Amino acid sequence: MSKKYPKSQQSTTPVASTDAPVVGRLKAERVQEELTVKVNARLKAERVQERLKRMPGWGLLKGGAGIDRVKDLGTADCAADYAGFVLRKAARDGQVVRVELRGARIILTVPTGVRSGVRSGLSDKQLDFAAAIG
Repeated sequence: MSKKYPKSQQSTTPVASTDAPVVGRLKAERVQEELTVKVNARLKAERVQERLKRMPGWGLLKGGAGIDRVKDLGTADCAADYAGFVLRKAARDGQVVRVELRGARIILTVPTGVRSGVRSGLSDKQLDFAAAIG
């Protein structure tokens, strides 16, 4: 069912003018590709180190394979609850994370991506995710 509005509420003015020249129109998929490249761009080592200094507890893995953190929580139940939180957030954000539970201790690892057998390095998106999960 469509709603009928009184004539006074309907607009008769055109939404967009076709008289103006269109400069550099991009298709939606091209815009998306450009955004994806920028979001997943590999960071330089100096930028990664600067970000890690502002993220207490996180450290770079040997060989630059990712970043990790160890958290000691009060009980094994608390650690399991926290692991569930991390995994749900990773699923929502489309991130890869490794969670290892050892009693009340949880080990979190955010690995770098691998493309064509070569490590792609860390991106801002991965570091933002790590900062968000603490």
